[in-house]
Amino acid sequence: MVFVDLEKTYDRVPRDVLWWVLEIKKVHARYIDTIKDMYDGVVTSIKTFGGATKEFLISIELHQGSALSTYLFTLVIDELTRHIQEDMPWCMLFADDIVLVDETKDGVNRKLEL
Repeated sequence: MVFVDLEKTYDRVPRDVLWWVLEIKKVHARYIDTIKDMYDGVVTSIKTFGGATKEFLISIELHQGSALSTYLFTLVIDELTRHIQEDMPWCMLFADDIVLVDETKDGVNRKLEL
């Protein structure tokens, strides 16, 4: 059994991968376009004791604090791990954690490599 913590993965989902997964999952084009509009041209700045930085473009990551982002992340992880999932719960997914189970060390290592 191997536990994999995909720390910071949520912050690093490439938008191209997100659009690809939505198409694979057969999400209607209208919804994909709406989601793309939500992510297009998003800017932010960082506030510090010395003031705020200039605004800069955010071109990667899911929006923090959005209920939709959690669902989108789940779709992405599900698609990216589809090839190691089996009928029996040998691969368990929860948020950004994955548990790989196999009867042998070599079997777990193969899944980990995938």
